[in-house]
Amino acid sequence: MKSRLLAALAVLAVAFMANSADRSDRIKPRWMHSLPDPSNSTFFYITETAIAPTLSDARKECFSSLLQNAGFEKGVSVKSDYNTAESEHSLVVDGQSNDVTESYFSVNSTIKGKEVKLQGVKIDEYWERREDGKVYLTTLFARSQVDMTPRFDKIVTTAKYGVHGLWRSAIVPGWGQLYKGSTLKGGLIMGGTAAVIGATIYMDCMRSDYARKILKTHIAENKRTYATRRDNFTTGRNICLGVLGALYVYNIIDAIVAPGARRIVTDSRSKASYSYSIVPALLEDCSPGLAMQVSF
Repeated sequence: MKSRLLAALAVLAVAFMANSADRSDRIKPRWMHSLPDPSNSTFFYITETAIAPTLSDARKECFSSLLQNAGFEKGVSVKSDYNTAESEHSLVVDGQSNDVTESYFSVNSTIKGKEVKLQGVKIDEYWERREDGKVYLTTLFARSQVDMTPRFDKIVTTAKYGVHGLWRSAIVPGWGQLYKGSTLKGGLIMGGTAAVIGATIYMDCMRSDYARKILKTHIAENKRTYATRRDNFTTGRNICLGVLGALYVYNIIDAIVAPGARRIVTDSRSKASYSYSIVPALLEDCSPGLAMQVSF
């Protein structure tokens, strides 16, 4: 029995590793389902997809598709210059500092005698290898409006959710995992919790039923039988409570430490040109008051 269990676990481990090798991440990023909102109208977020024999070819096709959708490489193109650069910045997410390196690009082109310019940044990508061996790639870009200088947001991609997943799982076990994109794990935790709660209620009802039967009968043999069954259901109830507690603790720990689907976090400072704070202060007559400080 033990050898069969170990063999089954080994098969599951091999299958998991094989499945992980066929994709860039075990959970699809959140931006594949919902694009972030830009902070201003000088740019917008866009995804491009491509299918190619290799990841390198797919990346080239995604970039080419981005240019084509912007109106480049159409008609008569006399001149086209591509420039790339990297920029580093730090962004605080859930109290932790994240160092981010972004790949910026700019394109200067002449289309039908008119000079046009496009600027953008590659933010993230997700790829899967299909059964035919080809790579299916989805890339997230931030792209400027043509001939407009963009004011890109400072962003970071992260798989951490902090308290956003924790408080959900604290209220409903599995909810935090579902929120983080781990649908299978969240469904198992939620379904397992419901099943254990149901088993606990059943065990306690049966325990109470046999406890009542003991009080109603005067036959010694029946009392012993009912007492044995009451004790068995009491033990079963206690085991269910232990399993429920262990499952809840695991659910909380997993909601804190386990990574979820990659998400885009935008620096809030890039969405506003000012900030303010209200602090205690002493007025001219030495009475206590409040002072507002505004920073532009």
